[in-house]
Amino acid sequence: EHASSDVEAAPPPNKGKQKATTEPVEEQDDGSSIAEDEYVVEAIFGHRFYKGALQFDVKWEGYENPKDRTWEAEENMYGAVDVINEYYASIGGRPEPKNQKRKGRQSAATARSESGTPASSVKRAKQEKAWSPPPGSWEHDVSHIDTVEETKDPKTGELGRFAYLVWNNQQKTQHPLKHVYQKCPQKMLQYYESHLVFTNNGEEDDDGNNVIMQDY
Repeated sequence: EHASSDVEAAPPPNKGKQKATTEPVEEQDDGSSIAEDEYVVEAIFGHRFYKGALQFDVKWEGYENPKDRTWEAEENMYGAVDVINEYYASIGGRPEPKNQKRKGRQSAATARSESGTPASSVKRAKQEKAWSPPPGSWEHDVSHIDTVEETKDPKTGELGRFAYLVWNNQQKTQHPLKHVYQKCPQKMLQYYESHLVFTNNGEEDDDGNNVIMQDY
């Protein structure tokens, strides 16, 4: 049969009549000349690559039996340019061998690798890049201060006081207390006010209650 498993799917055939080739004229003994049959391409039904060469599945005008269709090399179709161009337009352009496309992608990947910034690495770096606090004041970026602790500095190993901040974007960070005083002093004040406690020390307020205010 004519059908082949390596034939790529093609849209409906391109209708048209155009000579693919014109056979040479032969001289007879009596001096007269008779032109051999001319075969006209009616449609192209598909294409394939055979040993790297592009071939077309050609239906010839006047031959309706599918078995009469033949595979013709692109270089032999110089007389059917219009039909070929219509076929290219219907499939989105001139096809290329699959291995050639893959080689092109590999070359592009190699070029990106040589540049030191392949797309996959850039994407991964963006995903893994740690969030960092904004420059300037933090008053409007910090949601609240979660706690203040005395612990070892992860950089120096020395004992120090640190504030744990919760940001509006739900990020959580740790900073030296003196740094937080500079960046968001109002948030520090709110933290201390929220930790004030009242205890009885024998003094009375306006309502007669004994209270004392301490910084916890």
